[in-house]
Order: sequence, then C-alpha cells, then structure tokens
Amino acid sequence: MSYFSGKRVLITGAGSGIGALLAERLAQQGAEVIVTARRQEAADAVADRIQQQHGKAHSYILDVADNDSIMAAQTQIHETLGGIDILVNNAGVVFGGVFEEVSLAQHLNTFQINTLGLMACCHAFLGDLKRSREANIVNIASASAFIGLPFGSSYAASKWAVVGFSESLRLELTERGIDNVSVTTVCPSYISTGMFDGARAPLLTSMLTPEKVVRATMRAMQRKESMLYLPRSVKGADLLKGALPRSVFDEVAKLTGISTSMRHWQGKK
Repeated sequence: MSYFSGKRVLITGAGSGIGALLAERLAQQGAEVIVTARRQEAADAVADRIQQQHGKAHSYILDVADNDSIMAAQTQIHETLGGIDILVNNAGVVFGGVFEEVSLAQHLNTFQINTLGLMACCHAFLGDLKRSREANIVNIASASAFIGLPFGSSYAASKWAVVGFSESLRLELTERGIDNVSVTTVCPSYISTGMFDGARAPLLTSMLTPEKVVRATMRAMQRKESMLYLPRSVKGADLLKGALPRSVFDEVAKLTGISTSMRHWQGKK
C-alpha cells in the first residue's frame, strides 16, 4: 500500500504547474486530493482530470493572499470533508527585473503570497495535522533561499523567509513532542513551468522538469526529509558561500551565472 493511500492532501496553487501535477500523482497513489486555487474553474479542471482517472479529488477557492479566503476554505473543507493529513504550500509568484522598476505593489505581493500566505495556511490547518496519525507539511521554497538573486530580490527574500520559518516550525514541533507532523522544505532551482521563462540556469545545471520536482518531493515526503535540494548542487553552492570570502564567492557566482540568471527573466507578469 502506498504511503499516500487514504491520506487527505490539501495543495495550494494547484490550478496549474507543479501543484496540478503533484495533485494528479498523489491521487494516483491513493490520496484524496483537495485542489485549491484562486480561480474556481482552474481548481475544477484539475479535480475533474483526477476524477476521470478514477481518483478522489475536490476543488475549492483558496487565495493565499487573502486571509479571509484561507479561513473560508478551511471552514468549507471541515464542514464537507473533515481534517487534512498533508498540507502542501505550493502557491507562489515571481516578479523579476531591476529592483526600482518593479512596482512596490509587486514586491509586496510577492511576500504576501510566498511567505505570509504560506504561514497563514500553516496556522489555519496545523490543528488538523496535529490530530492526524501521520502528517506532513511541505513548503515549497527555492534555491534562491541561500544566495542573493539580483533582478529577483524580493522573490529571493521571500524564499529565505520560508526556509527560516519552516526550519523554526520543524524544530518547535520537535521540542513540543509533536512527532507525528514532519516538515519538509523543498528548494528547487529554476523549473520549466513558464514562471521563469527567460531565466538562465547556472553553469553545469539545466532547467528542472516539473516531473522531476514532483517525484523528488513525493519521495522526500515519504522519507520525512527536512530539506530537499534540487539539484543537489544547490546545497554545494550554500556550503561554498560559507567557506569562501564574500568577494571571492561573488565572483564565482558571477562567472557561473548564478547571480546573472534572472537578468533576462520574462516569465508570467
């Protein structure tokens, strides 16, 4: 029997991309998937595909940028389905460009969705997870959570915050003796979903496929891994940053394309 069989999984931002694919793959493993998105029709389309493949899926509006929407979804889900066993905080946005040429509203929206909305979802559903026999929180962060990202400053900062929050929550749950809830932080490099069109993967790496990210994430959930680096070289870059003098690492980052990778970003605006 699959690890996910019979588990109720809520995924934010599941109307397309990684979230939609993860919902489909989890349903194939026997999970009951709650597909949430800002637009009902987007969530419905993914849930319908799952149901057509004889999987169990439900669809709800949940806008992580709106706390009222989060709480309304929580109430609806509790009334119609009950509690959840797995929370996947997948919803996210990115706005690239010269810092002062990106509007302040876009910078603040990045934090609202990528960081504050993620925290609000954890706050809303942690009670469910504590009552579950075996629960997971999966927070999608980024490789940019460990190094500076010129032309993507607010995106990187929002993901640094996700890593700090996730690690703190994981340790707090351990200190409180809540050992049935694991926290996994996923830190992928660029993924070919359209969000990062125009961005260039650093030297000796390539764009990750959604399929690879989903497979690795599901494996990390099963193993209750606290941190998932994709590709593994992401961890190496973080270690290198700590080992080298700052000026030397800055030059390495420039030569390998790490610090220039967002210069030509033209993804979803």
